[in-house]
Amino acid sequence: MEPDERSEKVLRFEEHVLAYLSDIYRAALRLTGQAADAEDLVQETCLRAFRSLEQLRNPGAARAWLFAILRSVFLRQVEREPRGRARLSLDDIDGSLLTASEVLHDAYERVLPPEQLLRQEARQAILRLPLPYREAIILAHIGGFSYREIARLLAIPTGTVMSRLFRGRRLLRTYLGQSPSHLESSR
Repeated sequence: MEPDERSEKVLRFEEHVLAYLSDIYRAALRLTGQAADAEDLVQETCLRAFRSLEQLRNPGAARAWLFAILRSVFLRQVEREPRGRARLSLDDIDGSLLTASEVLHDAYERVLPPEQLLRQEARQAILRLPLPYREAIILAHIGGFSYREIARLLAIPTGTVMSRLFRGRRLLRTYLGQSPSHLESSR
């Protein structure tokens, strides 16, 4: 690659990829639940985006293209993750640990402002969602994608997107113990 071509590619990368870096990171954090894992996921996503930047034909679709790469990288990492290193689900934790968790929760409640505590509870609730629901919720509410865009990104029918969002929101309401009005969104 010639120096001019390389600098042009770097400029395109900065304009079409790095512009959405914070959006990609937020989605990665919601998918993984861990800052270090999210950073690794974003790094791999950016690397793949740079390598395949010439495939981005429509710069207006850069954000959706990046989320598709992010999803692909995430799913590949989940498939490759050794069984011994599987993440713990809150459903797998026994009652005695939940009591300790409640004690920690009370301590955090005294330290954290209410809005930060709510964000933390919402983050944990999203991580508890089954992956298909979590993806739909993240793309709709964090990514800001429409039903049609989500359907294209996930390669599923729009009706399936609507169903996953409905079921995901219902589970979130259950996890958070909130009334339905807190999680409704019209698209």
